[in-house]
Formats: sequence, C-alpha cells, structure tokens
Amino acid sequence: MARLEVDRAFLRLPRGSLKISRTLLALATLFCFVAAGSHEAYAALASMEVGITVLFLLLYLLRLDARIWASPGRWL
Repeated sequence: MARLEVDRAFLRLPRGSLKISRTLLALATLFCFVAAGSHEAYAALASMEVGITVLFLLLYLLRLDARIWASPGRWL
C-alpha cells in the first residue's frame, strides 16, 4: 500500500488558507447554534457543513485529489 504524504505547502497557499478559514467559520457557526439553543435541524446542518469542509480539507491536504485523477481505474 502506498504511503499518504501531507502537502504542507498547501496550507500556505491562498486556496489552503481559504479552506482553513471556511472550516473555522463553519465550526464557529456550529458553536453559535449550539450555544443559542436553536432548533436541532440548524445544529445538524452546521455540523454536516463542518464535516464536509474538514473532509475536503483532508482531501487536498493529503493530495488525494491528484491520486484520484491520476489513476481513474483504481483510487488508492
């Protein structure tokens, strides 16, 4: 099995900084919905957004997007 490499340069790129700030903003939104005691649907939606943005951040951080597009027949 191939090793996964962490692309540390991605964090310093504008695209990486934007993904990190979007993740932090989604997390702050989740905390606000939970702290305000709002309806559970809003907190669930905010938690789904946090999960999706974290997964996309990991996708680009581990360079899995390049591996997927490099070999469409087998992903990992």
